[in-house]
Amino acid sequence: MIDNLAPGESGTVRTFDHPLLVALGITALPDSRPGVRACLDWSHGTVHLAGALGAALFTSLLDDGWVRRHPRGRALRITEPGRRRLAELRIG
Repeated sequence: MIDNLAPGESGTVRTFDHPLLVALGITALPDSRPGVRACLDWSHGTVHLAGALGAALFTSLLDDGWVRRHPRGRALRITEPGRRRLAELRIG
């Protein structure tokens, strides 16, 4: 789907056939920013997915009820339906 990226590097999405993208109905990227970008999370010191694909995943996971925002802060909680769907897809 994408190549391994170092923090700060950008890349392109080659296919949309990953089971998670298929389940969420993501078949194209919504805007002109880089398709994928490796972003260093300053709070945890780990790399997370950014760019148009990261935004599309985030929006779809929220809209489909797989995750829910914590009432305070930036944290997310995986909902029970989200856990079931991720387990069905063998993710997580």
